[in-house]
Amino acid sequence: MVKIADVAREANVSVATVSRVLNKKGSIRPETCERVYKAIEKLSFEPNMSARNLRRNETRVILIVAPNITNPYYAHILAGIGDEARKSGYSALIYNTGGDEEREKNGMDMLKKRRADGAILLASNIDSMWVKEYADKYPIVHCSEYVKGLDIPRVSIDNYKATLEVMEYIISLGHKKIATISSSNSYISTLLRLKGYKDTLERHGIEVRKDYIALAGAEYSFKSGKAAAFKLLQQKDRPTAIFCISDTIALGAITAAKEMGLRVPEDLTVTGFDDVDYTTMFHPYITTVAQPCYDLGRKSFKILHACMNKTNDIEKKVVLPHKFIIRESSAPISTCD
Repeated sequence: MVKIADVAREANVSVATVSRVLNKKGSIRPETCERVYKAIEKLSFEPNMSARNLRRNETRVILIVAPNITNPYYAHILAGIGDEARKSGYSALIYNTGGDEEREKNGMDMLKKRRADGAILLASNIDSMWVKEYADKYPIVHCSEYVKGLDIPRVSIDNYKATLEVMEYIISLGHKKIATISSSNSYISTLLRLKGYKDTLERHGIEVRKDYIALAGAEYSFKSGKAAAFKLLQQKDRPTAIFCISDTIALGAITAAKEMGLRVPEDLTVTGFDDVDYTTMFHPYITTVAQPCYDLGRKSFKILHACMNKTNDIEKKVVLPHKFIIRESSAPISTCD
């Protein structure tokens, strides 16, 4: 078995220097690092990571608490986290909660058991103050969703501003009978998108009608979006446009409209949110808000890494840019008459 002393001898350096290179500690000349790495490669040296991590009281594992890993939105975020973590020598432990808060708490106990060095939470409820118990002891970062009132680093887009852009666009098309399909969950993004919907209508002097606000399931499922759309479109005074808070819900709404004999966008404008892959798999392509999901994941890990290393320049509130994309599922009100 190749030992660290063998690497030191091959690289013509001390054992302490090899150790500093492996642990990325101290100031070492680039050419020295290169010699050490070449020696490691030549000898196929594999450091005992478990023992080293035990001595340093770390696992080199991060915990990702996610509500639904099959959702394309979360899948792209997970990819961003995983790729960035791998660059820094970390593995990721994904805990799928199914949207259940008790399971989320169970997942966070991985930190107490020292099975992870820090955590990224993808879908905490707006009022989940219990997270503070963990944030006071362990490095934690919120990604996309966050707990209002807790001073925990977070990465997201501006959900309120994005909604205003969508609503202003729909109104510019001449629509006044605008409905929304929100969600029964308690995420901050859901609250902000509903607020943006209402505020825009009020600013234009358009009545905010309770019968034009429908709720899909907490998990943004296609089935619940379709059911919510049926309720909206079966009304005698049906809406001519529906702002959906996710692309999956938008797909459900488009399917419901087609089954009722309505054409999208000729009879009904439908907009989504997120810009996941299947927004352009079938016609009509969905008008939506594109979130930088992969970058949300990458940035979340970078901040968590800074927290775990206790650096002084930790970013507390990062808002990444979104993009409103106009496609085939929206049209002026004139085509609906």
